Amino acid sequence: MTDNRYTWPLVILHYVYPTTVFLYFAVTSSIAVCTLQTASAAAKTIHVRRRVIVYLLIVCVLSFAVQVIVKILELLLFRRWPTQDTTIGLLSCILVFGIEQNSLGDASSVVWYPFYGSWIIALIFEPAISALTILTSQHEGLHFSRSLFMVLDACIVLIRSMVIIGVIATYFVWRGAGSCGDLDEERRPLIPKKPNQRSSEGDNSADSGYGTNTETTNTEATNTETVNSPSEPESPWERHERIAQEQMQKRLQSEGSWVAYVKGFLLFFPYIWPVGNRRLQLYVGLVGLCLLAGNALNFLVPLQLGAVMDSLNGVSGKNPWTQVVVFAGLRMLASEAGINLLRRYLWLPVEYYSQEALSVAAYSHVMRLSSDFHDSKSSSDLIVAISQGGSIANMLESICFQAVPSVIDLVVAFSYLSSKFGPYEGFITVATGIAFIQAVALMIGDYKERRKRMVKAYFEEHYVRQAGIQGWHTVSSFNQIAHEENRYTAAVEAQVAALKEIYTGYLFRQAAQYLILLAGLLAGAFLAVYQVTNGQATAGDFVMLLTYWGQLSSPLRFFAGLGRSLSSDLVQAERLLEVMLTEPTIVDKPNAKALNLKGGRIDFRNVSFSYDKKKDILKGVKLSVPPGTTAAFVGATGAGKSTILKLLDRFYDVTGGSIQIDGQDIRDVTLASLRQCIGMVPQSPILFDDTVMNNIRYARLNASDEEVYSACKAAAMHDQIMGFTEGYKTRVGERGVKLSGGELQRIAIARAILKQPEIVLLDEATSAVDTDTEQKIQEGLQTLCKGRTTLIIAHRLSTVMNADVIFVVSEGQVVEHGSHEQLLAKEGKYAELWSKQIFLRPKEPKADDKSTGEAAPDPTSQAMQTEGFTNGGTTTQDPKTNGEAKGRVDGQVTSTPNGHEREGSRLNPGAPEFTPRSAVTPKPKPKPGPIAELPLKRDWAEDMEGEVSSSPNQIVTVDSRVPPVESTDHFDQPPEASPKNQNNPIYVRPHVDHRHALRLEAGAAIEAGVSAVDIVDAVADAMAQVHDPQPTKARPEKFW
Repeated sequence: MTDNRYTWPLVILHYVYPTTVFLYFAVTSSIAVCTLQTASAAAKTIHVRRRVIVYLLIVCVLSFAVQVIVKILELLLFRRWPTQDTTIGLLSCILVFGIEQNSLGDASSVVWYPFYGSWIIALIFEPAISALTILTSQHEGLHFSRSLFMVLDACIVLIRSMVIIGVIATYFVWRGAGSCGDLDEERRPLIPKKPNQRSSEGDNSADSGYGTNTETTNTEATNTETVNSPSEPESPWERHERIAQEQMQKRLQSEGSWVAYVKGFLLFFPYIWPVGNRRLQLYVGLVGLCLLAGNALNFLVPLQLGAVMDSLNGVSGKNPWTQVVVFAGLRMLASEAGINLLRRYLWLPVEYYSQEALSVAAYSHVMRLSSDFHDSKSSSDLIVAISQGGSIANMLESICFQAVPSVIDLVVAFSYLSSKFGPYEGFITVATGIAFIQAVALMIGDYKERRKRMVKAYFEEHYVRQAGIQGWHTVSSFNQIAHEENRYTAAVEAQVAALKEIYTGYLFRQAAQYLILLAGLLAGAFLAVYQVTNGQATAGDFVMLLTYWGQLSSPLRFFAGLGRSLSSDLVQAERLLEVMLTEPTIVDKPNAKALNLKGGRIDFRNVSFSYDKKKDILKGVKLSVPPGTTAAFVGATGAGKSTILKLLDRFYDVTGGSIQIDGQDIRDVTLASLRQCIGMVPQSPILFDDTVMNNIRYARLNASDEEVYSACKAAAMHDQIMGFTEGYKTRVGERGVKLSGGELQRIAIARAILKQPEIVLLDEATSAVDTDTEQKIQEGLQTLCKGRTTLIIAHRLSTVMNADVIFVVSEGQVVEHGSHEQLLAKEGKYAELWSKQIFLRPKEPKADDKSTGEAAPDPTSQAMQTEGFTNGGTTTQDPKTNGEAKGRVDGQVTSTPNGHEREGSRLNPGAPEFTPRSAVTPKPKPKPGPIAELPLKRDWAEDMEGEVSSSPNQIVTVDSRVPPVESTDHFDQPPEASPKNQNNPIYVRPHVDHRHALRLEAGAAIEAGVSAVDIVDAVADAMAQVHDPQPTKARPEKFW
């Protein structure tokens, strides 16, 4: 007889032993992951003979398998059935220690206390189970066969205990030795190992390169190798994924645990949970009830199907028709037309609420962030981040609507099947589930690599296709259509190969999952058939088992992919979370007031600024702009001119000093009132993909059509807009691509005029347009800036020479200021910039040159002398003197500010001379005529309306073949129709060489500060008159 004093404790130990080991290992491993101990272990170099430990664990697992084989032999030889608790205990230990061995072998970094803690627990249970087994056998009576198998079983347990002791000793002994070994520099390898090579010597392989920090892990090395591989550049998708992963890891490290990390996502709770909306909250409660009802139906439908089968067999004695009707009702409720339909219908308003709330909140937050954030982020990244709000809803739905119901289904299935078919069926269910999830987890790594290659190939194919179509004109002009076809063919082939690879892996993965589920189903079916044949179960129970098992595949597949889906959703949600956690740096003060504008006086008081807190862009800038005046900022690129405008519009805050408007610090007023008073015309205006009317009206949304028309007329754009296909309703395209540069600028000016700001900021508004367009834009700017405080940034000094004050900015400081004439007289930085823009070159330094730095003489008082000409327009000057003549005007050197020598009357010394095509007819030498004095101001029209005064300059001696030169102010009539223009060098006769006259006119224009572009256009136009003495259209009053 069996002694119950030892039997029941032995039965309990057989079940408790594997359960305790598994729960300890699972819980401690989860704690290690949640508290980031796994990540910290990856940064340590604890040398443990992990491969030795893995081999010892394999021996431990095999010892349990040997015990099972011994029990089978005992059954076959002596027909002695082992008890259920013994068999399940041994099989459970194989499963538990197999999981540990697999986890230890595959882990790139290991937290050891879950492992050696479970081994210590095993050392406690093994002797106790062995002792109770011996005591139980003594009370049953010892037979030779029984004693032989008992001795064999005890020897296996002893060997396994010694193996476990060896595993623990291996860890602690070599762990201590490894700590000392880390200090031995001579033991470190000089040649680094491959990133994917796992060292057999230690835990983390310590794959350090020569001279590198030993804390570099295998994972980091592998990631570095992948990211920095020169043969495989990153695709945009890979870059986004890598950046998101890095951000998630960075925040994980800062938070310290997964729990704290997940708490960060509580920021989105008000947008997911319908706060303050009782109706939607009621819907959420009803959805929860629907989920519980679905779990009940998943259990009742297989159970009722078994009842139908038993009623048909007459086992239960119930009416089959009634059972079928009940089954049909349950099946309908469990279908998509029952509870699931109601659940989804109730959830739709909640889902749309969260989607709308997240999208609006994210967009609003991004639009309210400061300029430093937008300057550091690409628009595509921000758009992607805002669209990731759905990933948060996906996580919530996965956890609440799938994970929780699936856990309930698995727990109910395990409990019911164990109670109905015994512990064996429960073990089969658990073992199948664990094996299924483990197998899928092993295959996910390979799937991720294949998916990465597939996505990369997809983006490459998309890029090649898009680049070829968008650049069709370039492809065709270079005759590279065949090359692009080959590129696209190769990209498509690579994508197809990647798709085949990933689909093949998917097929094999599905097959492996099916085989595992089929193995569990067959094992459970064999057990059920055995019980049915022995009268322990009915045929209805067998049908119920088959139906129930088919329903368990869905929760298992869900849990197998849950980790990957949650990880992907977390990475995507991390992008949005980073944006939502970013706070704007430019905000209104708590007691900020509206700007009280009294005229528009602007003061920079010792302003300093730096973008990165390292290099100062502005250094102690002090300036004042009186109300209603125009101030220009000039200087080299990168000097800080645009930064001044950004600070005034408060896109950034100064790091030192203050900016005041009418005595009010702009940091003390509201942003809305400040920017309402400022109108900006940028260098490259950006328009929305909308109509012309809506783009202009964007400055003042309540403006009428007539006000828009008036603004466009003031900007000299109305007539051109009316010439468009649909007039003001014409769409301008993305960023205004359908408009020219001049049209964009004038629409921007019209938009600023419509806003009617008190302060106008112009940032290179005419930098990239032609002369005619610039003239039209200048007319619009005059209307815009009239009576307003205006700040202008310009590189072409001729466009700002009439400004009230010009500030010269150099290396973040205002080095000069004054009017155009004052700055030229100072002979400083501005004079140097001016001289460079009017085709002056530096004079070669001489040892005895003492004129450098002296005051510049009046340009109009310098004597000029022309070169002599021979017949045919060729020069008679000796070629040897050509080099000496450079920088002189007919041999006479003229000095300029900053020690430059003027190039004479040539626009460009390297350019060819203009030569008339007709022969030159010698004429009597006329008396030299006076040269009109040209003013230094740009407003030529006002000076030329009056009488031309004779120049006090030295009379130029010219060749007898060249007619006398007179300045004129009328060019409306051809030379033949106007006697006043008989000697006009611009309207030339076919038999006169006019090169000298053109040089004189161009030289005068240079002295007056006319831009080089205007001079070149005027010279070309004048030369056209040489070959076309009968112009078809009226000429302007001045040729430049």
